[in-house]
Amino acid sequence: MKMSKYLQQGKSENYQDAEDKKLLKAGEVAALLTKKFKMKITALELSPFATEWHHGGVFKSATGQSLKGKRVFFFKPADVEKVSLEQILRNREKAAAPKPPPDNSIVQGWYVQFFKMTDPVSRRVYSKPFVGIYKGPKSKAPKGFHVLGDEAFAVAEKQRGRELKPGEECKF
Repeated sequence: MKMSKYLQQGKSENYQDAEDKKLLKAGEVAALLTKKFKMKITALELSPFATEWHHGGVFKSATGQSLKGKRVFFFKPADVEKVSLEQILRNREKAAAPKPPPDNSIVQGWYVQFFKMTDPVSRRVYSKPFVGIYKGPKSKAPKGFHVLGDEAFAVAEKQRGRELKPGEECKF
């Protein structure tokens, strides 16, 4: 029964269970809080306070090139009373605050780069660590990036692509 309902409506089983438990959707909670606080509150603003969320179907992205999953946020009726106007306004301020500009200063250094390898006998896929080199804007540096000076960077460049043994630390 549930699978056919999913195919018809595009709602996951967890979504259907949440509806069966009489949980409130974020849009319904937004309408209740808008009346309570006499101020327009959107469902999107309530997502940080939601008890749970579930997939509610798919739709085409803005470009129309791919499909995106629709997320529906649910609230237990008792949790609706815990959401205060001060919390909502604080989240609005946080969302409206300008983000600091990215640090685009040029950096150079190394990082651990992983490549997927396949064991020819067992066909098992595993990741193997290698020395990776990066030179570019600091804001785009890869995870685990270590800054190096000019002399150390020249030594590191010569070791680009060298396999790292388990637990090995690179000293450049």
